[in-house]
Amino acid sequence: MSQTTTAYLPPSVTAGTGVRLLCFPHAGGSASAFGTWQQQLGPDVTVLPVQLPGRERRVREPRFTSVHELAADLDRSLDPLLEGGPYALYGHSMGAIIAYHLTQLRAARGASLPQRLMVGAYPPPHLLAPVTNALNLSDDGLAQWLVDLGGMSEVLLRYPEWVQSALALLRDDLRICHSHRAAGDPLPCPVDVFAGDRDPLLPLDAVRGWARHSTVACRVHTVPGGHFFQQDSPEVFFPAVAGLLTRELSRR
Repeated sequence: MSQTTTAYLPPSVTAGTGVRLLCFPHAGGSASAFGTWQQQLGPDVTVLPVQLPGRERRVREPRFTSVHELAADLDRSLDPLLEGGPYALYGHSMGAIIAYHLTQLRAARGASLPQRLMVGAYPPPHLLAPVTNALNLSDDGLAQWLVDLGGMSEVLLRYPEWVQSALALLRDDLRICHSHRAAGDPLPCPVDVFAGDRDPLLPLDAVRGWARHSTVACRVHTVPGGHFFQQDSPEVFFPAVAGLLTRELSRR
């Protein structure tokens, strides 16, 4: 497996030798959101959680607020890795629009593309993302919104200093989502869309709109649960992802 040194990825990979899966987190999230994924997906997949600036081990680095600038930096930093062999991308919520823009940049310059672009809990890029409406909420309202969505435990509201730090990160990440303005050309790679059947931010009718953004194929996978369906129904979600990636491995 080809590897490269970049702040976006962990210093070493201790997992499988199969298809490399780069994972992009939700707004307010970090690489640790994918901490159990390697165990869940098994040795035929190498999970590479992407650590964005301004959180966890990169907490002292300035955060991006533009998806275009972030995608360009990701493309530069990850290019040696992505050119080193087959890979797939998964982005959850905010991570979906980041992964989409990264794939757009690579398609535009003729670079190697993901064998699959997998997106979760996010509307197709020609539609406005309801998640950006949360930018207008007060701090108290935003914290409660995050709790109601399943992105934060209500217990954490007892720690106001931690909450303030988390909300500052969340607001900048929501600005990343808000900075997306227009969809690009349809992508010449398969797109797989995962959606919770009870996600208050993503009506299932809207999910089907992703079909116009691939010239190859687009499949919608409905998972029981809300915005964080991977936590609600791991027994459904992870076998579906593993099956898609294992299928790619068998084609090589």
